[in-house]
Amino acid sequence: MKNNEKRMEEERAVSPVIATILMVAITVVLAGVLYVWANNLASEGTGTTMSTLNTYTAEDADDETGVGADDTLVKMQMTGKDELSWSFVKITISIGDNVYTCSVIAGDDCEIGQAAGDNDNAWEPSEYLFLKEGTEDICDGTVCPITISITNGGRSVGGSPLILVDGASGSNSVGSTSTGGTTVTTESCADVFAVIETQEDVSNYAHCTDLDALYLHQTSGVTEVNLPHLEKIYRYAYFHQNSDLEMVSLPKLEEVEKYVYFHKNPSLESVDLSSLEDVGNNDDNDGGYVYFYHNYALESVDLSSLKNVYVNEYGDQGYVYFDNNDVLLSIDMSSLEHVGGYLYISGHDILTTIDLTSSLTAVDDYVYIYSNPDLCVPSLNWDDISDSVSMGGNGQCTN
Repeated sequence: MKNNEKRMEEERAVSPVIATILMVAITVVLAGVLYVWANNLASEGTGTTMSTLNTYTAEDADDETGVGADDTLVKMQMTGKDELSWSFVKITISIGDNVYTCSVIAGDDCEIGQAAGDNDNAWEPSEYLFLKEGTEDICDGTVCPITISITNGGRSVGGSPLILVDGASGSNSVGSTSTGGTTVTTESCADVFAVIETQEDVSNYAHCTDLDALYLHQTSGVTEVNLPHLEKIYRYAYFHQNSDLEMVSLPKLEEVEKYVYFHKNPSLESVDLSSLEDVGNNDDNDGGYVYFYHNYALESVDLSSLKNVYVNEYGDQGYVYFDNNDVLLSIDMSSLEHVGGYLYISGHDILTTIDLTSSLTAVDDYVYIYSNPDLCVPSLNWDDISDSVSMGGNGQCTN
């Protein structure tokens, strides 16, 4: 009897030990399973980081659009070295105040189709994407100005932010008629989305005091844009990849409610925005920016009246950006007072003059002036202007 009782006590003593061992073993096994799962999940993506130097190009997909969903709107291609995992990439498109989310999974506002790639889990360099209507009728057959936003891990990916989709006839022309003769009677064109495709198109808007938007994209044969009476643009002034464009003169333009964009206009030599005071000040709190990038023949930019560049309600936008305009000699921003985002000037081999004065009191995000070997950076109280100031690789001041 005593032996039986002793055996039962030993068994009860051993049971907690076995239970503990089993719990440890189960924990180890689960940890191993989770580790393998996490590695597999990571391998399904790419080796890219959240920060990428990739850029993208976008164009009209040339598909006829109409009422009802299922139209293909935009064709895009990635350039760069990184593969961008769909786990981290977010693409949205917008027309006016309507914003649509695009997804590689069917059932969203806008669907993403992949072509010429090997990895369905990522957007690869040189791979084409097609943005197609999903559950929403995004473009109804008229001319649709589509604004594209792409982020990778929350950080913006550079590229073509605005594409004009015209599925009705293949023609992008929208506008009014010119008055003719030598006398121009000025009038408001507030509802006109001014698309310029030929040199003759410029005269269609010569009488306008305001425009909804001004748009030149991948034109040839347009050498000059001179709109002497234009005072306000309610959305954007967009100049992108215009092969023969040499001069832009908007001498009376005082306000652009969204952004000013000049990108890869290889023959562009001068830009006159000498009366422009405010960029990005709009009722939607969308903010705006001033952007000049890879305009290889650009020698001078007159922004002598520019005072304020506004951020949006999330603290984005609001920047002044000049980068790699190879023969740029001077930038006049002598009236600049406040930049809500950042001031970025970099990569200009012969830039000698940036007119900035003591009127500049605040750059809210950061100042970055780098790699301008002939530039004497204006002597301002930079530490009072911005909490983050980076300067280097610029020229020496001789006086």
